[in-house]
Amino acid sequence: MDANPPFFDLVNGVRAMRRLKPDPVPLELIWKVLNAGVQAPSGQNTQPWKFVLVADPVKKNWFAEHYAAAIESRFGLAADQRQRKGLDLGAQGRALAYQMDHMREFPYLLLVCGERDWPFKVPEEDRVGLAPPNYGAVYPCVQNILLACRALGLGAALTTMHQVFEDELHAYFEIPETYGVVVTIPIGWPLGNFGSVTRVPAEEQTYFDQWGEKTGRP
Repeated sequence: MDANPPFFDLVNGVRAMRRLKPDPVPLELIWKVLNAGVQAPSGQNTQPWKFVLVADPVKKNWFAEHYAAAIESRFGLAADQRQRKGLDLGAQGRALAYQMDHMREFPYLLLVCGERDWPFKVPEEDRVGLAPPNYGAVYPCVQNILLACRALGLGAALTTMHQVFEDELHAYFEIPETYGVVVTIPIGWPLGNFGSVTRVPAEEQTYFDQWGEKTGRP
C-alpha cells in the first residue's frame, strides 16, 4: 500500500467500497482519517462538525436493522436475504445488499454531524423549527475523510439513508437538536480491490459563460 499516493491517482480511485471485512482497524488510523477531515475549510473557521464513532456491536446492530428497513422501504430491496434468492440485482445492487446484510459486522460506523444553521436565503420570519445542518461546510470535511480512507487503504461508502429514521437515530445516540446527521460512513478494510472510477469527463459537463454554451474561449 502506498501511504502517500499522488493526488490525482488518489482522487481517481475514491470509490464507494460497500464490501468491508470485519477485521479490526486500529483506532490510530481512524484518528488520522478524522484529523484529515477537520482540516477542511469552513466559513469564518466555525468548524461546525462533530463525529459519533460507533464500534459497539449492539449499537451497530441497531443501526443495521434500521438501515435495512429503510432500504427496503425506499428501494424495495428485501431485508430478508431469503427473499432475494435468485434475483439479478446487478453489480450495484449486489454491493448494496452486501452492505445491508453485513453492516453490523463492519469495524466502525461514523456519523458525521453538522451544526444547524439557517441558509442566508431563508428570511428571518421563515426560520421556523429546526434549521438544517450546515451542509456546505460539512461536505468538504466528508470528502477529506473519504480521501484519507483511500490513502490509508481503508474502504468507506457515504450513505444518507439514515434520513428515513433520523428522529429515532437522534434519540438512540442522544444527538442534541443543535446538530443534524449529515452522512453516515461505514469504515473498514475492503474485501474488493480499489480501481479507477468511471465518470463523465468535465469537458462534457461544462458550459462557458452561460448555461448551454459549449464553445470555449480560444
